[in-house]
Amino acid sequence: MNYSFFVLRVERGKQFQIKSFWKYFGLVLFGLLSIQGCTSQGYNSKTDESKFSVFHGFEKDDLKTWDPANAYDTISLNLVPSVYETLYQYSYLSEVYQVEPLLAEGMPQYSKDRLTLKVTLKRGVRFQDDPCFQDSQGKGRELRAQDFVYGLKRLALPSLESQGWWIIDEKIIGIHEFHEKLLKSKKEDQAKVFEEKVEGIQALDDFTLQFKFLKQDPQFLYALTMAFTAPVAQEAVKAYADEQGNLLDHPVGTGPFKLVRWDRNREIILDRNPNFRKELYPQEGAAVFIQKGLLADAGKPLPFLDRLKIQIIKEAQPRWLNFMKGNIDSIPVPKDNFNQAISEGSQLTPELKAKGIQLSPEPGIIIRYLSFNMKDPLLGKNKFLRQALSSAIDRERWISLFTHGTGKKMVSAVPYGMADRPKTTQIKYDFNQTRAKDLLRKAGYPQGRGLPLIQLDLRGASTSERQLGDFVAQQFSQIGVKTEVILNTFPAFLGKMKRGNLQVSFGGWSMDYPDAENIYQLLYGPNQSPGPGDANYDHPKVNALYEQMRTLKPGKKRARLIQEMDNLIQEDCPWAYGYYEASYDLAHPWLMNFRGTDMINNKFKYFRISREMKKKFLN
Repeated sequence: MNYSFFVLRVERGKQFQIKSFWKYFGLVLFGLLSIQGCTSQGYNSKTDESKFSVFHGFEKDDLKTWDPANAYDTISLNLVPSVYETLYQYSYLSEVYQVEPLLAEGMPQYSKDRLTLKVTLKRGVRFQDDPCFQDSQGKGRELRAQDFVYGLKRLALPSLESQGWWIIDEKIIGIHEFHEKLLKSKKEDQAKVFEEKVEGIQALDDFTLQFKFLKQDPQFLYALTMAFTAPVAQEAVKAYADEQGNLLDHPVGTGPFKLVRWDRNREIILDRNPNFRKELYPQEGAAVFIQKGLLADAGKPLPFLDRLKIQIIKEAQPRWLNFMKGNIDSIPVPKDNFNQAISEGSQLTPELKAKGIQLSPEPGIIIRYLSFNMKDPLLGKNKFLRQALSSAIDRERWISLFTHGTGKKMVSAVPYGMADRPKTTQIKYDFNQTRAKDLLRKAGYPQGRGLPLIQLDLRGASTSERQLGDFVAQQFSQIGVKTEVILNTFPAFLGKMKRGNLQVSFGGWSMDYPDAENIYQLLYGPNQSPGPGDANYDHPKVNALYEQMRTLKPGKKRARLIQEMDNLIQEDCPWAYGYYEASYDLAHPWLMNFRGTDMINNKFKYFRISREMKKKFLN
């Protein structure tokens, strides 16, 4: 076990000067003792894992934070929702992304004018056992509506720079004013300001939560499925937060798993939460999932796994080799191994079929694009330069090289299958070198003369990332533009993005919910860095259209607004549109109930390992 996070609490003692040494000592000692038994079965890191259900997975880079207020990147969203839960979730075995209750007792109740929403909580939900709950000697207390209010108010804290601020800003009555007051307050006064009530987010009692909206917000239900809106125990923040208030390394949630080890850049281990309430595997599902046998465990209590063991493996080939050896239970098909895994017709190759490997294809809800920082003094003020760079990129080749032709060219910001998707059929500034050179001349840099190096930041330093950087640099060079490709770790890249310190970067967005608003909020002015708007785009007309669109239900009027937005964005070119990424995931035959969906983030609780089958296939 790695006990480093307990030691860190003592090292960060400045913020807890009012607490005595002996109170600290008791907290730390109790923490060390209580974590000896990591699950209800009571095994620890030296236990023979062959006797337990252990899922072996991987991440491409290390996690940045466990704080749900900043769980916005792919890695965070793969792990945080297994510890922190939300009011609602997506139905695991539905073909459409259908919202259903999780911590809520039922679906929300709206007022007649749809400006007030009430949610009743399930009773008997408890936080995981943790030393921070001193009043109950470390036993996790019952979840209350006040924990949701506290968690949502944290999104407004200036020190957290939460990527989730956009989901409540200018939507909930009083929250913007609350945020402004925090911004204007002295640091020593912010704790007092934080205690003030926000009219639009209130706990009517311990089990009733109420939201009041400035305008109708049909998409807000989707927001209540996102980790940003998870309840947070105030006791955990007081015990473990850093000087900015960030719960970096000691999550305390209500979910099916709890963190027991985080060995930075090497390994993350989550164990079954023995406090987890009774939740059952789905008893209904779409025909496609029934045919795959995903209802065999219908009605059984969750989770099935005792442990999640996640290795940090940054290079694609070691990940693939570990999967083929059976050391990793599931994997998205790597670019360089696509032909080894997938044959014509998007079927498994005979070799993988013989191994019993499962294929889980899912429609693309991830978009890939190049993001141009509109705050950059060079790119932000020169539309012709942005248009030239967009016109220099051969998307067909990009898709062929990096997705083996499975991606589909982005012709609008919204993936296929979404309501009110623009009817645009062509990218306005698609690949055309002649036009790119002409636009570069209009930008004031004929054949690239006088143009400074364009800085392209990569999200990682793996072979595939470097190949991607080299590809774009080569594309730009053909019109006379020279590029400096910058390698980063993923956390370092996210830090630069939050500070607005990127010039050109690869943008990627896995949709949080199946609605066009979730895409266009990335290009809404108030959501600039440190918000999720990586391009720092701020167009008054686009902002006005977005504000109108987000209050409407799907329909003709909303579709017209979305089409107009997309037309303006394509002309202004804060993004060079790339492609919609399809999902092809593989799993070994011993991994039961596997679905490789990017939208459902709390999927681990449904997985089951058949140890008998694993032994059979590996021997």
